[in-house]
Amino acid sequence: MNSYCSTTPRECVSGIWRIQKSVDKYALILYTICQRIKNMNTLPTINSIYKELRQKIIDRSIPPGTKLSENLLSKEWNVSRTPVREVLRRLESEGLITSYPYKGAVVNTITIEDIDQLYTIRISLEGLAGRLATPAISGDSKKLKTLERLCREMKTFLKKGDIEAYVTKNNEFHSYIWHTCGNKWLIRILENLDSHVNRFIINALHVPHRIEKSMQEHWMIFEELKKGNAKGVEKSIGRNFKNASEDLKKELVRQI
Repeated sequence: MNSYCSTTPRECVSGIWRIQKSVDKYALILYTICQRIKNMNTLPTINSIYKELRQKIIDRSIPPGTKLSENLLSKEWNVSRTPVREVLRRLESEGLITSYPYKGAVVNTITIEDIDQLYTIRISLEGLAGRLATPAISGDSKKLKTLERLCREMKTFLKKGDIEAYVTKNNEFHSYIWHTCGNKWLIRILENLDSHVNRFIINALHVPHRIEKSMQEHWMIFEELKKGNAKGVEKSIGRNFKNASEDLKKELVRQI
């Protein structure tokens, strides 16, 4: 036996085995902690749930009149009911849903009164934004080409009968104009208003022949911008929303 080692080979092997067992134990603990951190990072946050559910209501993936169950929503996102309640509270504060005692939350329906009130605001504010944006757009060939491209893309989707894609380009067209107006407060108001009006736009474009009229109206807006006619832009935007609201109201009355 080696004079520098007082342990037997059996004791050495036993010691190594105990050390290996401890290493495995702590490795398992570390792995478990890492997995928990990973799961925490992949769990949806209140903001992510809010944005996704809000978008589904706006684009009518969840149609008006739908009951929103806290239990089903919490299972869908694999979270407790607490964050779901906070999300529903936010959506109700925006006027997208209404909570009823003992019944839960329901996605708000579209009424003629809603259309009148929201479109009245939209016509005034977006018309103003268009008038303010005209000098910046008409004198910039790059901006004009962007709007012309959006109009052509809308025309393509019109021919394909793809209303959802048409709506996306329609929104980009209007958003591009009012983001160029130079008034940050007006932009913020329109951004908030936009989500509510978008629920109506999709409905309106399903009205027979409305989408064809919409296409013509957007070309008119573009032509006025190209001419640098600020008043003409304001009137053309107002006409677009006025016609959309009237057609939508007629369709709602017809369905009653």
